[in-house]
Amino acid sequence: MISRENIKYYIFIAFISILIYKVVDTPTRLLSNIGGLIKILSPFLLGILFALLINPMMMLFEKKFNLHRILNILLCYIIISIVLILIGKIFIPDIINTLDTLIKEIPNYIVMLEEFLNRYVSKTNVLDIALPHIQKNLNVILKELINLFSKTSSDIVLYVFSLTSLLFNIAMGIILSIYMLFDKENISLGFKKLLYCATTKKKANSIINFFKMCHNIFYHYIIGRILDSAIIGVLAFIGFKFILKIDNVLFLSFIIFLTNIIPYFGPFMGAVPPFAMTLIQSPIKAFWVLVFIFVLQQIDGSIIGPKIMGDQVGLSPLWIISAVLIGGSLFGIIGVFLSVPIAAVIKSCLDKYIEKRIYIKGSK
Repeated sequence: MISRENIKYYIFIAFISILIYKVVDTPTRLLSNIGGLIKILSPFLLGILFALLINPMMMLFEKKFNLHRILNILLCYIIISIVLILIGKIFIPDIINTLDTLIKEIPNYIVMLEEFLNRYVSKTNVLDIALPHIQKNLNVILKELINLFSKTSSDIVLYVFSLTSLLFNIAMGIILSIYMLFDKENISLGFKKLLYCATTKKKANSIINFFKMCHNIFYHYIIGRILDSAIIGVLAFIGFKFILKIDNVLFLSFIIFLTNIIPYFGPFMGAVPPFAMTLIQSPIKAFWVLVFIFVLQQIDGSIIGPKIMGDQVGLSPLWIISAVLIGGSLFGIIGVFLSVPIAAVIKSCLDKYIEKRIYIKGSK
């Protein structure tokens, strides 16, 4: 007998079958369509992200100050803007100066690298055949790198912030987040009413619980990851400045902060610039830079990370590594940052589905 529930089930199976066929038949077209849809929805996604991040601060101001909500929202954005401007004034000039210094020092690095190759590598018999070709093409490769850096490095910050689409998406995201925060109770109530009208009460409650779970996972993961990386960046600055006493401390600490946000792969990526830039000056000091970063990451993994984040995502290393690889390959840097909480949501849904469906005889 065909019932309403059976019809819904058949429609769902047909939709999943068509989607699987499209993925198998034309995966690149499907991924490009998904990427295009994300670009279209990016102002709304940014608005939701901004609203989620600012909501705790706004609620704190509402408890502390007897102000209108719109004033609390504007106060939050003013404080955040001031902080970002101060960070920009501190980091951006140092980053530009570091890149300019690297460009000017590249000829000296070429000479030092050639001396290193002649002194150490050329003594080995394994690379006797490859070494002449490496030395022959080394100048050509490095000159091309110089041209590439000279065209982009000095204006990289200006170029990024001059992109019209990026500025438009950020501006629209801020505007949308203000509306979302100002009218969040009515938006939530309207969403619940729509769910209760469109489906049964049980399913509506399940959907609401699903979105609450997504909010908790994304919010705690993003905030925890940023705070954890900020602490590691500060500790890296202290170590580079006062213990190891290397150059370009602010720039390298900022690199450590950014890369540490990426799970598993980030610490390895962040160790490359400090090691490479110190190796040219002092191989012994470069070794101690690696040792310091290794110790710092061990402290982060054993003490700082668990204290701040706990087990918010509840994923095994295999899940996290797979999520980062897939997210990065499909959606670039945004996919790398958001892949872990998305994987946590998927795993949580799978666990609940398995617990609901599976039956083990004799279990409690």
